[in-house]
Amino acid sequence: MKLAIFSATGDQGLAQVKAALAAGHTPIAIARNPAGAGLPEGAVPRAVNYDDHKSLVAAMEGADAVLLNLPSTSFQAAEPLLAATEVIAKAASENPTVKMLVFNTSMPLPDEMMDIKAQDARLEMRHIVMGAGVPAVTIQPVVYLDNLLKAWAWPEIAGDHLIHYPHREDLDVCWICHDDLAKLMIAAAERPHLAGRIFPVGGPEAIRGPDLARRLGRVWDMPLRFKSMPVETCGEVMANVFSQTATLERDTLAREMTKKYTWYNDPVAKPFSVDMGPVLAELPVTLTSLEDWAARQELPALA
Repeated sequence: MKLAIFSATGDQGLAQVKAALAAGHTPIAIARNPAGAGLPEGAVPRAVNYDDHKSLVAAMEGADAVLLNLPSTSFQAAEPLLAATEVIAKAASENPTVKMLVFNTSMPLPDEMMDIKAQDARLEMRHIVMGAGVPAVTIQPVVYLDNLLKAWAWPEIAGDHLIHYPHREDLDVCWICHDDLAKLMIAAAERPHLAGRIFPVGGPEAIRGPDLARRLGRVWDMPLRFKSMPVETCGEVMANVFSQTATLERDTLAREMTKKYTWYNDPVAKPFSVDMGPVLAELPVTLTSLEDWAARQELPALA
């Protein structure tokens, strides 16, 4: 198939480009500047601007399926992204070659609006996609293992041997990696009979913070420990990290991140805990173990 992959130069989209090639498909790599992003050989770059709706429509020309990843509503204003979602979903429904649209929410979602702006926007996007008239599946991943290598987590891991994350110590988290999300997205695109389904997805097992540190430390040969970060501190940390790239006002970003991680830690809702057995029965992929993911990482150098 020809797979139109939005946000193809981001971490999640690039993993999908590589997985599409590995599965024998042709990825149409859609991004603001795909030509300068070092895409793998075999990817077809197409440039878009999310404010230029004609470019969004043209990018899907000739595609058999669309993998829709959108910029984060945790850090960016939702309104332009909601408008882009409307355009993409409508164009996909009117495109005679598109047989499937797979929407990646990039985060867990509650069943209804909770006055958490990032989640509320994604719920609205899901409603748009699933009601557009094109066969569609929604994939809702939990937190990414790959986040541990980012600027808000890695410096303490490498420098202090500390995983300092806003999870309760007894929180069960089915960490998923970008590569596994990519495989699940492509499996959904290959199965149009699943249209209308919503799949929360995670990794192969639930792991608590102290166990995460112990197991990663063993692979990376460092004495890692875990410390639960207060959710309010997380909001401030993320606001600092994304201060130069976010379009959300700093205090809003910090406040909304705090609200989001308060829900993530909810012992009743358990949004980070997913039973993957039923999912894998319909999207049959092989998930990556924590140790296998850790062993294949090129660990970043500290600045």
